[in-house]
Parts: sequence; C-alpha cells; structure tokens
Amino acid sequence: MVVNPSPEASVESARTWHHPGGKLIELGSHSLKQDELLAILIGSGVAGRSALVIANAVLDEYVGLYGIHRQATVDDLAKIPGLGRRKAARILAAIELGRRLYKINRQPKVAPKAEEDLFSPLRPPPQPEPLPQGPSDTDLLAAIIGSGIRGRPPKVIAQDLLARFGSFLELFGQDLGEFLRVKGLNSVKVIRIAAAMEIAKRISHAIS
Repeated sequence: MVVNPSPEASVESARTWHHPGGKLIELGSHSLKQDELLAILIGSGVAGRSALVIANAVLDEYVGLYGIHRQATVDDLAKIPGLGRRKAARILAAIELGRRLYKINRQPKVAPKAEEDLFSPLRPPPQPEPLPQGPSDTDLLAAIIGSGIRGRPPKVIAQDLLARFGSFLELFGQDLGEFLRVKGLNSVKVIRIAAAMEIAKRISHAIS
C-alpha cells in the first residue's frame, strides 16, 4: 500500500504508537511485524487480553503467518481466548488472499514464438488457472471489512471497492486515501484492509 510517512517518523525507534494502525499510517504496512498486522485485523481485545496479546498467542500457536496458512481453520483459531469465529474468519480471509496472489504471480508468461517454431505442429494453448474454489474475492474482502453502515452491508462495500479498482490485485499500490472514497469505509476499515493486503503479500512470498 502507498503511504506517505511524515519526515519525523523516519526513525521508528524514536516513536511509540498506542496502536499499530498509527504505525501503519506513518511508516507503511511493510514496516509492521507479524503480530502488529494481526492485531489490526483482530481490532479489539477482551478484558485482560489486548489485540496484540491475542495476536501473539495466535503466532505462538502456529509459529508465524506461514503456519496459519498451513494448518489453521476457523474452528481452531476461534479456540484461542479472545478471538472468536468472526475475527478468525477475518484472519483466514487475508491468508486466502495471499494464496490467490501467489497463484496469480506464478502463472507462466507466454513467450513469443521462435521463428523456427512457426511451422511446427500446433500445440494446444496453455490452459488458464482454474477459478479459485470457496468464497469469492468479494466475500473475503467483506470478512476483512467486518461491518457495514445502514443500507450498505460489508459485501456491498467490498463490491464497490473492487468495482472502483477492477480486482483485489489492483488494490496493491493504491493510496489509502483512495479507499475512503468508497461509501461505508472509514479509516479503521481502510487500515484493516491495508494490513490484510500486507499479510497477503507475505504469504504469497512465503509460499513461493
């Protein structure tokens, strides 16, 4: 995600953030640690367990984001104190976007046909990747958005977001402020989307 950090935020060690969302805004999603990204998706904690504490419990259980990708289910994650099914589904939605990003990036590029091959026997064209199974990209983004506003549930907001940019792939590299143009998105939800996209990038890289 494109974020324009202020000059005074260039040295991370000199800054203390009350919530990792502030760090994301000032330094960019790439600067966040795994637990900070998960804490943004979790959003709020419970009595005695902050979102960051819950995030670290998740990472301890699965030994990092890659372990979540390999092993976690909604039911498993929901058993971690303070998480629950809704927030577990939000985490797994970000993980699934990472899997889809990996599949897109690994699609082979079709090389130009060499001159000596022009008269070789015709070969069937490469088959496209099958459509992803399970929830749609809209459903995954809706899970990440979490809640809507009157007359605009999360799925409608997600549909509008994808319609504005074309696909979830086009969300990468966008300025966060552009997301706020979608009715129903606020700064909290936009930061959550940015954290989810960063997790997706890291999962895609880890699978490669």
